[in-house]
Amino acid sequence: MTLRVALVVLLTALIAGCNRTETAPQPLTAQTGPLTTPSTGGTLVRRLESDINTLNFILHTTEYENLVLSYLYAPLIDFDVNQKIIPRLAKSWEVSPDGRTYRFLLDEKATFDDGAPVRASDVLFTLGKIVDKNSGAFQLTSSFEGLQLDASKAIDDRTVEIVFAMPRASQLAAFNIAILPESVYGKGDFKKDFNRKVVGNGPYRLTRRDAGKEILLERRNDYWGPRPSIEKIRFKIISDDTVAWNAMKRGEIDEMSISSDRWRNEGATESVRNRMEIHRFHSGYIFVPWNNSDPLLRDAAIRRTLMMCLDRRAIIQNLYFGTARIMTGPFSPDQWTFNADVRPIEFNLEEARKSFAALGWRDSNGDGVLDKGGKSFVIDVLLHTGNKPSMDQAQIFQQALKQVGVTMNLVTLDSATFFDRIQKGEYQSAFLAQGIDVDADLDVSQFHSSQFPPNGNNWAFYSNPRVDKLITEGRAEFDQAKRLVIYRELHEILANDQPYGWTVEYTNKWGLNRRVGNVTVSNTGGLFFWYPGPLDWTLAETASTLPPSP
Repeated sequence: MTLRVALVVLLTALIAGCNRTETAPQPLTAQTGPLTTPSTGGTLVRRLESDINTLNFILHTTEYENLVLSYLYAPLIDFDVNQKIIPRLAKSWEVSPDGRTYRFLLDEKATFDDGAPVRASDVLFTLGKIVDKNSGAFQLTSSFEGLQLDASKAIDDRTVEIVFAMPRASQLAAFNIAILPESVYGKGDFKKDFNRKVVGNGPYRLTRRDAGKEILLERRNDYWGPRPSIEKIRFKIISDDTVAWNAMKRGEIDEMSISSDRWRNEGATESVRNRMEIHRFHSGYIFVPWNNSDPLLRDAAIRRTLMMCLDRRAIIQNLYFGTARIMTGPFSPDQWTFNADVRPIEFNLEEARKSFAALGWRDSNGDGVLDKGGKSFVIDVLLHTGNKPSMDQAQIFQQALKQVGVTMNLVTLDSATFFDRIQKGEYQSAFLAQGIDVDADLDVSQFHSSQFPPNGNNWAFYSNPRVDKLITEGRAEFDQAKRLVIYRELHEILANDQPYGWTVEYTNKWGLNRRVGNVTVSNTGGLFFWYPGPLDWTLAETASTLPPSP
């Protein structure tokens, strides 16, 4: 429901691509026991791989938080199954001829879950928090650069006019944001008071949050929009993939991402086919963010040389069984902005050795580790505890780097510490994933030098004046042909500079219990973060026994 530039831990099912030579079996459509007609009730049990840090939409940074918040808020605008912009909280809108002024008409029926109406003043309050450098909303700030709050105004309770200093081609899509009630969030400590409680305008309300264990949501009887069928959503926090998979096979949870090896090895078994259906959809890409402010990683030539030591083709075949494709930069091969002339950095340890030597790194003391100026070449890479795919890829990288004299230490951290260190820049490298967004500007805005945390999401601390200029030009250019030239140059520069080490694009493998019905998979958006998406799902009772709703 929001811009998909949020940090995403390398999910269990990052098994990607469009390679049609895959050999893994496709699930059958067998059912487990007799299905009754779906009714308006029941509890959907969803897995969260990690606990969330906040329920404050403005401060959220992870996809886990977004999964929960998508039930609690109806955003100002939304995306349909084809990723086209559609009304949600805003019934309609107008954009001025110069592209600087947006006027939204809010649904007159819309209310927050405390009964208060959603007002135009709440929209202005929310935007004010997004651009307030003291609020900590760096995840969203860059999408509202140039917002002129003083010139923006509430025409009446249901009509809001929002003014920007400059036009921006992706601006309408950026309004895919939750609106907070000023009457609630305008009081107290904004950064601390709303991490565990929430007042939203969506179809569900928070019933209970048991930190580290589960989050329970309940359907609002007074919801102003189309009411979903399912009564309760229970998020169970299960960090261990094996524990979650066994729970899925027993019917104790209804959905989860599935690792490539399990998909390949167990996807065709009768017990799995009878219990669940496995969906595939494009979702995003895996990358290694290099902290460009670190003295060891400041040189783009060093970052390119490091990427010569990651055998992505072997990873695709051995870890993803041919179902992934190499990423060369921030744009997927399916995006109109993709620059096909940019070639991937190929795995070549001999060339890497030569490159390191040319850059002054040699093993001068014979200890097997490159050194320069008395400093050994040692890198720490952060990993999320319990995440096997990230560990597998990191170990492959680690072993190859060792062969050329670079030591890579694998540091596993719990989710809160992991994200906190990334956002503060207290790291050298990590394994992360990122979704492909609906507009190219939203895919590259984090590389602008004005977006260093805590004022933005340039967590690589990357700076290139030419990139800054192109990003600024691209967001202000409405001519598609001219935008194409800009973004293809951006693709080329970013591929050369390697602020991220781009690895592979993935398609998620997602298992759903067969009692979950009315499931639609978007060709461009997958299962989540478009409307109605999971809000349209139904439940039917089966012979499976699920844990009782609390």
